[in-house]
Amino acid sequence: GDTKEWKIVGLTQRTYRRTWLNLSESIDACDKLHNVSQHKVACIEVNVEKTKSPMEQLLLHGKLDGLIGVHGAQMTQAILLPRHAHVLELLPWIPHYSRGKWVQRRSSPTPLGVIFHNTDLNHLGYSLVRDSVPLCEGEEEENEKKCFLKRTRKADNFKKFLWPRRNFNVNPEPIAQYIEKVVIPSAASGDMTSCEEITGRLDKRFVWYNIWCDDGGDNKGHEKRSFPYNYAKHFYDVEDERRK
Repeated sequence: GDTKEWKIVGLTQRTYRRTWLNLSESIDACDKLHNVSQHKVACIEVNVEKTKSPMEQLLLHGKLDGLIGVHGAQMTQAILLPRHAHVLELLPWIPHYSRGKWVQRRSSPTPLGVIFHNTDLNHLGYSLVRDSVPLCEGEEEENEKKCFLKRTRKADNFKKFLWPRRNFNVNPEPIAQYIEKVVIPSAASGDMTSCEEITGRLDKRFVWYNIWCDDGGDNKGHEKRSFPYNYAKHFYDVEDERRK
């Protein structure tokens, strides 16, 4: 068959820290999109820590239609993706008493997202919630902070809780939703989908940092141009700044 009909999506994994603990569940959810819904899509694990050379990383990422992973250095390889490929940045859950709020920013690009800003990539974010943290599970809400910050010889939860060292669980449902509603329908050529239609495919848990779509008119003096010569749009969560 024609392999060009297939969408290949990479799910990033890390070996030593910030490990995606239940990554296999998202791969299984992706497989169901193919086996049940007959979508021509395949999801693979991408772990740059296991690659042997920069060339191998280049070849690996250059064949992907999308890359999904938790905020971190492994996601910088998304710059190697083909034009108009898709990037989903999973934003860590950071409570108000912990540092690192910038990695969950939705009112503007995160420090990682800056490198995708106004590029030819489609960059979205998705906010993880409390259940992504595999620590202090079952604790009452009023005791969580004390449990997260606990430091003893037997249990150094604080070290494990800091987002740069933390491992993650990710609900596979929004991963499958993103692949089915954004990555699979994306066109390789021809006119782009309207911005209103494409941003309406996902709920408010997602933020559209950098998206190629047709806004139906001029944008800051630019003339409307057909794909792929148009320009990137940004649909930030303006309420995010007000909540701070």
